[in-house]
Amino acid sequence: MQQLSIHSVELPIHISAKTIARRLSVTVMCLTLAGILSGYFWLSEFPFPATKWFYELFSLDGEFNIPSWYSVFSLLFCSGLLKVITVIKTEDRYFSYWKTLSWIFFYLSLDEAFSFHEILIIPSVRQSLHLNPIFFQTWVIPGAVLVGVFAFKYLKFLFHLPRKTRYLFLIAAVVYVGGALGMEMVGGVLRVDFGRRTLITFIGIFVEEFLEMVGIVIFIYALLAYLSSLKESIQLKIYISEK
Repeated sequence: MQQLSIHSVELPIHISAKTIARRLSVTVMCLTLAGILSGYFWLSEFPFPATKWFYELFSLDGEFNIPSWYSVFSLLFCSGLLKVITVIKTEDRYFSYWKTLSWIFFYLSLDEAFSFHEILIIPSVRQSLHLNPIFFQTWVIPGAVLVGVFAFKYLKFLFHLPRKTRYLFLIAAVVYVGGALGMEMVGGVLRVDFGRRTLITFIGIFVEEFLEMVGIVIFIYALLAYLSSLKESIQLKIYISEK
């Protein structure tokens, strides 16, 4: 019997930046609505047993649940897209900037999964230094410093980008950092002044997580749109060997 030899198989996949952004936006809205409902159950102290299960599954402030893992994979997707751009930009003067960005988003995805930044939450430091409630989560202090250093280092990189990409990157950064860092500071004040289990504190948590998710959707759209301007198609080759 003659043995068939298949040298290569083409599996074309069309990716539309707008379609991906729309679908991610719908996902964010669904997770947000589920998060609001879980917050209602939390504030009402779980009126029946299933509500606690629902809260743990969809809480916007929770870990190892559906919104958390969505954020992990969306950040990882950003890292992957940045890696693709890095490969294309090998000879570019800003190659190292793209490469560093890819690693930053890879770290952010790990941090979203395992909350490494919480190591920097040290109540004894806050109490001994009598810090303002805005620094209730003490990690925001080194976090703000790192954001400042990053903004300074990447300013020239930002201005070399095409106008549309530059504005989208800037909007995404403002929205994401405004949620992750800005609303974390506001949340500290709300927690100190009103307590953790209150409506206004929950609204702060909701706004924080919503801004983070929206910021990432904008960034993913910006990366896909920028990629389309660099390459109309990208070939991914997978070699399979019997050995």
